[in-house]
Amino acid sequence: MNPIVTTGVTYQDWQLVLLSSWSTARWVVALAAALAALLLSWWGCRRQRRALRLLLVGLRALAVGAVLFVVLQPALQLRSVTRVPNHVAVLLDSSASMALREGPRTPARRERAAALFARSRPRLAAWRREHLVDAFTFHSELSAAGPLDQPQRAEGPATRLGVALEQLHRRYAAGALAGVLVVSDGIDNGVIGRGPLSAEVRRLVRALGAPIHTAWIGGLPVRDLAVGAVHADDFAFVRNVVKVEVELIATGVAPGPLTVTLARGRRVVASRTLLLQPHVERYATTFELVPPRVGKFVYTVSVPLQPGEALASNNERSFLLQVIRDRVRVLQVCGRPSWDERFLRHWLKRDPNVDLISFFILRTPASLSLAPTSELSLIPFPTDELFDRELGSFDLVILQDFNFAPYGIGAYLPQLRRYVEQGGALAMVGGALSFSSGGYAGTPVGAILPVRLLPASTDERELLDEDDFQLRPTPRGLDHPILRLGRDHDETQALLARLPPLAGANRLGAAWPDATVLATHPKLRLADGQPMPVLAVRAVGRGRTLALATDSLWHWAFLGLGEPGDDPVAYDQFWRNAIRWLIKDPALQQLRVLVQRDRLPLGAEAQWLVRAYALDYGPARGLELEYGVTRLSATLPPVPLLRRRAHTNDQGELQLGFRAPQAGAYRLWARAVIGGRRSYARELLLVEAASLEGRELQARDGVLRELSQRSGGQFLGAVSTLPALPWRPSQVLHVNWRHDVELWNSPYTLVLVVLLLGLEWTARRRFGHF
Repeated sequence: MNPIVTTGVTYQDWQLVLLSSWSTARWVVALAAALAALLLSWWGCRRQRRALRLLLVGLRALAVGAVLFVVLQPALQLRSVTRVPNHVAVLLDSSASMALREGPRTPARRERAAALFARSRPRLAAWRREHLVDAFTFHSELSAAGPLDQPQRAEGPATRLGVALEQLHRRYAAGALAGVLVVSDGIDNGVIGRGPLSAEVRRLVRALGAPIHTAWIGGLPVRDLAVGAVHADDFAFVRNVVKVEVELIATGVAPGPLTVTLARGRRVVASRTLLLQPHVERYATTFELVPPRVGKFVYTVSVPLQPGEALASNNERSFLLQVIRDRVRVLQVCGRPSWDERFLRHWLKRDPNVDLISFFILRTPASLSLAPTSELSLIPFPTDELFDRELGSFDLVILQDFNFAPYGIGAYLPQLRRYVEQGGALAMVGGALSFSSGGYAGTPVGAILPVRLLPASTDERELLDEDDFQLRPTPRGLDHPILRLGRDHDETQALLARLPPLAGANRLGAAWPDATVLATHPKLRLADGQPMPVLAVRAVGRGRTLALATDSLWHWAFLGLGEPGDDPVAYDQFWRNAIRWLIKDPALQQLRVLVQRDRLPLGAEAQWLVRAYALDYGPARGLELEYGVTRLSATLPPVPLLRRRAHTNDQGELQLGFRAPQAGAYRLWARAVIGGRRSYARELLLVEAASLEGRELQARDGVLRELSQRSGGQFLGAVSTLPALPWRPSQVLHVNWRHDVELWNSPYTLVLVVLLLGLEWTARRRFGHF
């Protein structure tokens, strides 16, 4: 509107107002009375001609309107106003992809964005004269920007333009935005993605109520090969197939074969070959692996680095796999039927957590048979299946009163030793066909047992002792989990003392230096006068072995006292403890490393705990231990990062923190001496680059185009300077001065009211209406 000048003041705006101070109730009564007056006038002249009726009702309406005009007290309000500038929001992408250089001599995208604003300083100044220009950077969230003509830090872990627009919508009141300018490479890895815009995003664009102009920082080709994603379960069962799905993104890479490898640590587990094709960016492949043992492992999917790649860190991706047991798989091989074999086999079959494969020999190759072999119902001993192809599938192998020689197993004994060294468990139970009596002296199996075996030249009558005896635990045996049959040492000793005696034992040599003797014979002595071991254990490589030099432990189950408190009975508890120790049940570890989270984004601090238990499994207070951190790699040797000593607190714990310097896998470890035995524990930590930016590097403009199109903005493309852009005008006014011109307060108004009332009264009298 043209400005109005009055009383020396210029007014830029005007509006009609009502100055009456009547309440709402009074206005309702007044309007009802006016309406009633009109209706009565219409009813009174309903029998008149139409023209006369319209004249009389019209005069009544003008009279009533004139009265209401005076009562309402209308006025013309003149205002001197200033239009409040609205906001232009500039959103500059600061995600990690903006730091990318498409070529060795090409400026980074963030530098090209800064150059765009530097060349557009006059345009920005023109916008500031009419609007408030607010500068923001965005990646996974919105934040204030520094000078736009200077390169911004581009370290954001993700590009979430939808989140930035949502935060912008919450930041400004309705109508406060003149428009939005988005400067980005267009790689969105949030809700918008590759587009098209979802219904939710379209509603957000409409709610902003302002045009969204977009400038694209892209257009240059990128060469990159990335492991986009790896999909695998967090948990798997040992020796069961695990499927690993891999997504690859190839941008600007020459067509041809590509090898994708899956490695556990530094060992390649599997590989796949893909054929890269022209104009195809996304590929998928699947690996199937069978975890060989229980534990937590780091697996890495990788692709080879291509010449001229823009980013090398996205060529591999690691994941953690926790391998657990479905059931404990046990192989029991017995040389002949016996009470000891029967009781152990039935106990294993009763345990729902045990998957038992049991073989016992009923007929040897030397057995006399009057029928041909084809007519016998007994199956041949499956030597090759058990000790070659399927050996690694067992958690525990029990050789019970079994001599290997008659069955051609001697050639498989080195494999049995390797099985133990690689993490398996072996228990040898006594009998007339076991230990030295079974010919194990000088064999690979004899070398991994906890005790030395008497030489094969020993008289067979000196290899067995048939006298009854009471098992005598050693001090270290009372502390060991296997002989924890009671609540404490005294209860365990009392229980062992009242159990039935054992009938006979295999004669053994001394224990190996790295073995632990848990129980001895009360009468039999070694050459040096020490008691002969009857029960001993040993750690061999990553596995464990147990030697029990008697075949009469079944007495404990058959003749067990079963007195109050003996629940479970000694036989059950012994074998349950023995199996748990042999397979390294984590619940029996006296030193443990625990992490609050085994997967962390880069930059977060890992909280981890070392917990130590004494021999009685109470807190190991004030225990000196050593702890450290080692960085693991799929291609390089482990790198120690930290190694220190400390003491546990009154709870037997040590609280620690660690912040990884870079993404990757780390081993958190601790070692200590508890009760004279060395204990070691470790946990794996996977630190992942929090950024999603490395998955896809090629700039794209589709999302920016659609945002501009749906909001009424302009897509500028890869411009060198910012052009003039249409912004929404401000709708907010600030009133500086106000002047009311009362339209009703005039003699002419009063004359008009009286004239209309008189005219209406005269007309009614003239035509006979009162």
